[in-house]
Amino acid sequence: MRRKIKISLVISYTVLIIYALVSLFPFVWAFLVSITPLNGVDPVTGEKFGVDIMKWPPEINLFRIPPKVFGVDATFENYKKIFEVVPYYSRWFLNTVIYASILTIGNVLLDTLGGYAFARLKFPFKNVWFTLFLATMMVPFQVTMIPQYNLMVKFGLVNTYPGLIIPKLTSVFGLFLMRQFFLNFPKELEEAAVIDGAGIFKSFFKIVLPNAKPAITALSIYTFLGAWNDFMWPLIMTSTKEMYTLTMGLNFFKTSYYTFWQYMMAATILMTIPMIIIFLSFQKQFVETGKLSAVKG
Repeated sequence: MRRKIKISLVISYTVLIIYALVSLFPFVWAFLVSITPLNGVDPVTGEKFGVDIMKWPPEINLFRIPPKVFGVDATFENYKKIFEVVPYYSRWFLNTVIYASILTIGNVLLDTLGGYAFARLKFPFKNVWFTLFLATMMVPFQVTMIPQYNLMVKFGLVNTYPGLIIPKLTSVFGLFLMRQFFLNFPKELEEAAVIDGAGIFKSFFKIVLPNAKPAITALSIYTFLGAWNDFMWPLIMTSTKEMYTLTMGLNFFKTSYYTFWQYMMAATILMTIPMIIIFLSFQKQFVETGKLSAVKG
């Protein structure tokens, strides 16, 4: 029996290690390209420099399978050059931080209040309304983006921060997640607060909310990651380079400097670093999110 368990563990870990290596390969490849000397002509100065990565000898070629990377002098100059090649990159980063941060705050506040209302309060057709909300999750975004865009045009919010943010300030997933959490939250704590003279709002903000940190943290992470990587809505709502987010900026970068692989990979790595930091810092919350969303009300 023990031998079978050991064999199964070996097989499981082997599969996981292979999967991890396959998953990490694109990131490793992107990083290696980003620190290699730039080839061709500098788009800023017009000077020729470096080596052509497409003409490297077979022993040094990142475009081979498997890639050959040893023998090339590493340099982080490409990361510095990004801000010279594309002066808007800092603005794109700031736009993305603003967009993701405000969406996270808005979703946490509104979805928490809505989830608590559906879990605790009594009002007409509560279950019907909640079912309708859940039904909207089956509607693809491509169906609703045109009506949303038309509304933003009528209000004059195209290519503005409010136009980017307002339609995304709440989500049905966040509402569902918080409702499931509050359904399993001990009512005794709230009843004790009511006995002590606390009203519904005081009970919510003083008792319930401080104890909902696991769910709030999980919702915050998923909302921030989703907003940081969002491409479709910024594509529709922004029309000037100053309003681009990083995803839009990288798309512009790809079409304008597609031959400068080192620049592209350096820009991609810079965009990915905050997400890697967040993921490594909140791994437990990612696991808890799956558990919370699976709890039955």
